[in-house]
Amino acid sequence: MGSLSMSARRMALLGSCALVVMPAVALAQASEAAGDAAEPTTEQRSGPATIIVTAERRATDLQETPLSIVAVTQEIIDAKGIENLQDLATFTPNLNITGGRGSGGSNPQFSIRGVSGGGGVTGERGVGLYLDGIYIPRTNGSVLRVLDIERVEVLRGPQGTLFGRNSTGGAIRYFTQRPDPGVTEGYIRATVGNMERHDIVGALNLPLGDNAALRVQGAYLNQGGWVQRGPQDLGRTTDYIGRADLRYEPTSDLTIDLGFIYSRNKSNGTPHVFEEFDMRPGIGDGFWEGNYADWLGDALIADGQERIAAYNDPRIVIDDFTAPGFCLIDDFDPDFDDACLQFDNTDYWQGSLNLSYNLSDTVSISSITGISRLDNESNLDWQYLGTETRQNQIDSEVFYQELQLNAALFEDALDLVVGGRYFHERGTADTFVLNRRGTSDVPRGGPFANTLRPNGNADAGLFTRTDTFTVQESDSYGIFASGTWHITDRLNFTGGLRYAHDYKDYQETEFAHETFTPAPGTDRTTVMSDYSWDQLDWRASLDFDVTDDWMWYATVSKAYKAGSYGGVEIADIQTGESQSAQLIPVDPERVVNYETGMRIEALGGRLRFNPTAFYMQWTNRQAARQVQCSGQPSCPEPPGFTIQIVNSGDVDIYGFELDAQLYLTDDFWLDGSAGYTGYDLKDPVANSGPNLFPGPPEFTFNVGATYSADVGPGELTFNANYAYTSDQPTHPTTEGDSAYQLPSISLVNARLRFEPDNVPVTISLFANNLLNNTYASYATRFGGGYWDRGGPTRIQIPLSAPERSALFVVRGKPREVGLTLQYDF
Repeated sequence: MGSLSMSARRMALLGSCALVVMPAVALAQASEAAGDAAEPTTEQRSGPATIIVTAERRATDLQETPLSIVAVTQEIIDAKGIENLQDLATFTPNLNITGGRGSGGSNPQFSIRGVSGGGGVTGERGVGLYLDGIYIPRTNGSVLRVLDIERVEVLRGPQGTLFGRNSTGGAIRYFTQRPDPGVTEGYIRATVGNMERHDIVGALNLPLGDNAALRVQGAYLNQGGWVQRGPQDLGRTTDYIGRADLRYEPTSDLTIDLGFIYSRNKSNGTPHVFEEFDMRPGIGDGFWEGNYADWLGDALIADGQERIAAYNDPRIVIDDFTAPGFCLIDDFDPDFDDACLQFDNTDYWQGSLNLSYNLSDTVSISSITGISRLDNESNLDWQYLGTETRQNQIDSEVFYQELQLNAALFEDALDLVVGGRYFHERGTADTFVLNRRGTSDVPRGGPFANTLRPNGNADAGLFTRTDTFTVQESDSYGIFASGTWHITDRLNFTGGLRYAHDYKDYQETEFAHETFTPAPGTDRTTVMSDYSWDQLDWRASLDFDVTDDWMWYATVSKAYKAGSYGGVEIADIQTGESQSAQLIPVDPERVVNYETGMRIEALGGRLRFNPTAFYMQWTNRQAARQVQCSGQPSCPEPPGFTIQIVNSGDVDIYGFELDAQLYLTDDFWLDGSAGYTGYDLKDPVANSGPNLFPGPPEFTFNVGATYSADVGPGELTFNANYAYTSDQPTHPTTEGDSAYQLPSISLVNARLRFEPDNVPVTISLFANNLLNNTYASYATRFGGGYWDRGGPTRIQIPLSAPERSALFVVRGKPREVGLTLQYDF
């Protein structure tokens, strides 16, 4: 990553941050000097609103919290048109939410500062996700819509002490609006737009006497797709959301919140399109034959069509918003059929009971209890050529309990938080992979390794490649304590510890099928294992108020992620008992974070300027690695490699974040944020290459402007913003048939809102991707394992060189324009 030594890079990074910070410091000092000389004024201070967060497990002002936090309120959500967590990532530097390799949006990857992880029913994310305090463990079908929100907090950097489980990269916490016993209110909001968008959302807050209130919400959201594949418009989604919250305050010291949320999302698949299909020097007519492209070519010939062209066949690489409409799952006829329809459907419900009781003016206790269930089913064509279907059913049942005590001790000299947490999940995955093959073949593993075989151009039938059922039960216990000692009025020290115990019980069954033979006399093979880990996470922070409006802090913290079962390959013939003894999970990973930052307000409160610099040591990184195989009983043919979850070595990650707001007048303000993430990967061999996967973008930034004016009959507000994400790798390698660098993304959004006087109506016009940029939000380059050799280089036949490849991308949404009308009552 360059010729600079690590020490030089660190110094350059900190120096750059210092240069960025100094102008703001000067502004702050100038503002203070001007304030001392000026006459006293009673004018109300204008500028960014005070935001209260609970990242310290107690209420604190964002500007006084020694953490890197982005807090988004409902007002910011409305102004920027944030509708889901992927939109939030667009405006949050160093937060990245992308599709998975091959799977696209059916298995989103969450990453903060390059730390990610997770997938399926056994993988664990490195970014904790919480809805009203309840932990959501699965990346599949994560609740991504942002509706009726009080605020969303993005905590960047390890959060092991206070949030514990699998928060090595950070945490995302979003909080819905709470019932208010003091007011009857509600709203109805309708949105229409191009691409068949039509939404209806409603909420009602209803007091039930003096001490209780009920808040209910319902939503129907429909978005048409933008990539055509046969009869389907990929990207189409329909959401049904219902929520009810009851708050009861029997005394001034006791608050009881009972909540329930249900979400149903129906999607017809990720909007994939091919950008390149490179089969050079060609297929057939003296060249090699076999694997997916050749089998599809044989079906086309049998249908009276031409064989696939050597490069960018126009039936495959069509245009920016059209995917090939082949289907061979039902028969060898390439016409599209219902057997190849894509879908990704998720049902999620969550019930919660939150209690808060004030024992005295300085001591309170609270309890969070939650249960949830997620059911996600999907059908995915891994190569998008109609030759394969991957059907997944993932279910997750969760019980979550947290107890917490908050105390202000020694005349408020010490703020103490102590608590305990228990998490239980039972997750299951039913996976079935079916693909169509032809009779032609190329030399690869098994009994025909390195042996030329007779060529054929006929249908070989359907082959089951995977038929497994996986069960994992996880239990996690944690006790934590964190205290902030107010050493002086300006100097504070925060220290925290958390002890964690994690236990996992894993079981996987592979059923007999065309490419798997269980032990003699059985129709399945079951392997099982269980394991536990104990860890201690910690944090130490020092913050100092240089002035009333300028806080500096430094922190060091550690978080860990429990060990993981993943990429398990069950061998033919052998019994489950003989294999279970060898089934050992991947070791836990750890992240230690060194961070410093400033929280600055200047110009009489009109400027907010928050820079942060960090350096993180990531050890025993858990990562998916592609391992070539040939001839082993468990080696899939094709593609001739397996995916293993391994400890891929250590990584140093460094970078900065900057968040700023500037009110030029009471009616015109600017906002912006930026982030940089760099890394040094210590063991490229163990990692299968020099890139993190999924790879973080090196630079992200956004800038926005908002202007509000009284136009006579009402108030008119205009907001425009620009967001940039730099290019990023989509594979561990930088060279070879699977390497690809996703190009940078630039997006411009704009909103115009009108609020007439004395009428409870708001009218909004919006345009997302205003300049109609054509871009990819993610990409996968499939290499030679799918198109030629299907095995390691040593058995590659000369006519299959160079290795073929195909690039298909998740196409970003084109320009979307629409109108929103909201009526408040």
